Amino acid sequence: MAVPTVTREATAHDTAPAPATANGLLWRAISRRWRLVVPGLVLMTLWQLSEALVPIAIGWIVDAAIIPLDRQAMLWSVVGLVALFTVLSFSYRFGARMSNRALNEEAHDLRVEATRIPLARRRAMEGASSGGVLSVCSADADVAALIFRQVALGGSAVISIVGISVYLLWTDWVVGLIVLVGVPLSLVLVALPSRAISRHSTAQQAAIGEASSRATDIMTGLRVLKAGGGERWAAEQYRVASQGAADAGIVTAERSGRVAGIGSLGMAAVLVLVLVAAGYRVVAGEMEIGTLVSVVGVAVFFEEPVRMITMMVSVFARSHGAAQRLVDLQGSAPVDESGTEVPEGSRLELRDLPLPDGRALDLEVARGEVVALVAEQPAAADAVTLAIAGHGEHTDAVLVGGHRRSALVPELARHLVVAPHRVDLFVGTIRSNIALRHGEVGDEGVEVDDDVVHASAVAEIVEHLPDGLDHVVQEGGRNLSGGQRQRIALARALHADPDVLVLHEPTSAVDAVTEWEIAQAVREMRTRRSGQATLIVSSSPPFLATADRVVHLPAHGEPRSGTHAELRADSATYRTAVDR
Repeated sequence: MAVPTVTREATAHDTAPAPATANGLLWRAISRRWRLVVPGLVLMTLWQLSEALVPIAIGWIVDAAIIPLDRQAMLWSVVGLVALFTVLSFSYRFGARMSNRALNEEAHDLRVEATRIPLARRRAMEGASSGGVLSVCSADADVAALIFRQVALGGSAVISIVGISVYLLWTDWVVGLIVLVGVPLSLVLVALPSRAISRHSTAQQAAIGEASSRATDIMTGLRVLKAGGGERWAAEQYRVASQGAADAGIVTAERSGRVAGIGSLGMAAVLVLVLVAAGYRVVAGEMEIGTLVSVVGVAVFFEEPVRMITMMVSVFARSHGAAQRLVDLQGSAPVDESGTEVPEGSRLELRDLPLPDGRALDLEVARGEVVALVAEQPAAADAVTLAIAGHGEHTDAVLVGGHRRSALVPELARHLVVAPHRVDLFVGTIRSNIALRHGEVGDEGVEVDDDVVHASAVAEIVEHLPDGLDHVVQEGGRNLSGGQRQRIALARALHADPDVLVLHEPTSAVDAVTEWEIAQAVREMRTRRSGQATLIVSSSPPFLATADRVVHLPAHGEPRSGTHAELRADSATYRTAVDR
């Protein structure tokens, strides 16, 4: 039985090396959207310049039409203003549309790229909470993509300031000089605190991730909390985490507000100087009334682009902080750790695998063999399954198909599947949770072998459901019982049909009669196929009785091997372990 796979066309985004710095990530974002960024920036600059041309046009109308009472000039002035506002309106509309499209497309790519790292790489954010990973893969990707808004608004503001400064210099060199000195000085004062804002923004995103982690943890165990009366405790835990995020947000907002205040104060000082200088020039007869209107209007307009640049400095600091967290995620899972070896054959070996109590375990599961491992200490059972799954520091002690576990390729579903005791189901259907194909066209058509359905006792579940295998599974499988979830998880492992299958207590929530039927069916299914190896880490008597060989790992002493009947007859500790 072939395992369904999902293929997609490789893109340059997948093959290009990942940026090593936050600035590199932001620059890559801009460079791969340049077809939207460049025309968007041009149109947004045209909008800003059109805004600046409004007071200039009004000043020209005062001198050319209003003061001399020239009707024809006034008519052409009205036509010109209509054209100017038409350009102003449409340039902003289409420029903003292009910039927002670039923002949303890049945010999508960053989310997918970030999510692929913990999914495909063995040690991605090892030790991090699921909420923290979720925060990086969603919120941080969205915040980092705000760089396009900065380019569109901040870039057009800078260009318009340069253009208007040239106009003021040409109109009156004194006023122009005041602007050329005052505006850059204001921008320098605004830019100085940007590094601190970036640092505080990074801390804020981390605090948000912690709050998200607490929320995820609480929602996962909500039933247990309610059953044990832990609602107040959980609420207090989340309140503390949320308060931390709020405090970090307040600090970031305070720093951003301080920058905005500095920018406004600087521009107010420049505007006062411009008004005083221009007024003096008019009184001295060196400037026309219409020119005064234009100069004052343009000077007032200066506040808008400077305010925009001030705001963009704060936004850039947030984007930089989010980009740094994305880079940290990338750096937490080096690509070369995944390995390149493909298992040859179905043979599982543990060679001197260190256990938590200091002992070492040697174990071999040959081709076509079903072996059960009874570990009296749960920590020892966890250590075995985690090492085989490729987690922890001792994966070199595990050999699959003749190759060390740490050297194997990450795409191992055809060769090795380790089904942990904890069951994770996903939003979709029973069929999609077995086949692991979610949300695809024709998902309802994915074939699930009847042998898999019956061997895992899923057939008993679906025969009572009107939609059968297409019955909807809610988040975490909360609309199913514990035993039903375990059977679906077992069916998922059997459906993968790997060369080496490891099951960890697969039926602990299933009734005894059904468990015996499952144990027999799993053995029959795994042994009649092409010589697959199966390791069952369990103390369940049905699985032990149907196994070819049982390895007993007592709490103390050396492991013993034999059939279930032999170990029961020879070892009192074994009988205690399997009968409790």
